[in-house]
Amino acid sequence: MDSQKEKKEKISTRRTYLLLSRSLFQLLEETPFEKISLTQLCDDSMVPRSTFYRYFEDKYDLLYYCLETFFEAANLNKDVIYLKDKKARKFVQKLILEMDKDKESFQQIWKTNKNGIFMDILRDYLIQILSQKLDDLIQEGYSLKISQPVFTYLLADLYISMAKCYLELEDGFSVEEFVESVCLFVERDFFTYHTLQGGNS
Repeated sequence: MDSQKEKKEKISTRRTYLLLSRSLFQLLEETPFEKISLTQLCDDSMVPRSTFYRYFEDKYDLLYYCLETFFEAANLNKDVIYLKDKKARKFVQKLILEMDKDKESFQQIWKTNKNGIFMDILRDYLIQILSQKLDDLIQEGYSLKISQPVFTYLLADLYISMAKCYLELEDGFSVEEFVESVCLFVERDFFTYHTLQGGNS
């Protein structure tokens, strides 16, 4: 009996998380995060305010949960720190593929929130993730040549710029073409030199 009750509670919890997450992302497509109210979230998701507070402190806590869920789906690992080998390329590909699953929605969220506090929250969350992964590498014997805060801030901005580029470009790149371009840029492998025919001897 207790196990049956516990199972129902788990299903109810998952349902609540799902409803609130979906509502937040739907609202973000039309409304900047700072203007979304808790009343809107609860009305849109049909989750009572009292139930919301059982799981989240506020809308910021819900947003952090949504970001965590997104990055977990991309299977974050230590490869997030560097982009110069095949494993890292696969990681970047996973990240872009996660966005590609619902690209139009992400594009709308970006357009609506690019000038608001949403981007600062995203950057802060990325810096937290990168700092954790960097600590893992340092425990394995790696050391940084530059300041850790500078490194994590710039790397977080690189990932945000990468996402912005993918969502804003209208040229219809495939995921593979885009990932290849990003990695060549990081490796500073920009040009191929061709000998000009008919030039001065």
